[in-house]
Amino acid sequence: MTVKLIATDLDGTFLNSQGTYDQRRFTQLYNQLQGLGVQLVMASGRQATEMATHFRAYPNLWLIGGNGAELMQPSTQVLATTFKRPAVNQLFKVLAAYPEVQLAVCGSQVVYLSKTATPSFVARIQHYYGNVRTVHDLSLIREAVVKIEVACAPTMTAQLAYELTPKLAGVAMPVINGAGRIDLLQPGRDKGKALHILGKRLGIMAHEMVAFGAGDNDLTMLHQVRTGVAMANAPLTIQAAANALTASNDQNGVLTYLERQILPNLKSALVFSEN
Repeated sequence: MTVKLIATDLDGTFLNSQGTYDQRRFTQLYNQLQGLGVQLVMASGRQATEMATHFRAYPNLWLIGGNGAELMQPSTQVLATTFKRPAVNQLFKVLAAYPEVQLAVCGSQVVYLSKTATPSFVARIQHYYGNVRTVHDLSLIREAVVKIEVACAPTMTAQLAYELTPKLAGVAMPVINGAGRIDLLQPGRDKGKALHILGKRLGIMAHEMVAFGAGDNDLTMLHQVRTGVAMANAPLTIQAAANALTASNDQNGVLTYLERQILPNLKSALVFSEN
């Protein structure tokens, strides 16, 4: 199997429950894969610019942010596809019927919350985003919108996503993200589509890609590649949709799979080609 690109989700997949990773071990793998000509990609619902601050030591990484709407490398400017203003207005109109939900309006640089957001919601958003501001009226924000996060009671998340799907048809696509909230994404802009776009840019085909994921927002990415690998901590529905399984995020499942399954095959192929 030829592998030229490896993509991994962050939260619940590459990052452990504390939101960290084994940097020494990853650096060794990064350098080995670079030497073998393999492109590494980090894909997340987080902002690409915020991701870049954590991965500046790896300038050749590609970063997919906003669950597929943003693309950049740590040392370059972000390329973002954003909602058109009429679509944003329509989103707020539909969401107004759900006064119990809390919203986070995400641009490429800033995430906006309402002044009435609960302290616990503010803390959860600040855990994932570095630049969070509160405003009196979210509908008056004029920064380009990458996505909108919608939070409700955990027991209602799946039902709300189900209800919003037909109401927002052609305007936005509700997807449950790795944090258990709903991301309202631009139709056709997801992690799988972003990988397709990046592959065309780099001249890498889908059958030359491997991807790791643990949540609903990773499904299009797992389906886009030849080998989609689910984490042991992923829901059974995600595991069933994958081609392979690895250990949990708290057991460094991504790094272990790369060390045991990917690197040996790449090195064997290199020795064979040289002979």
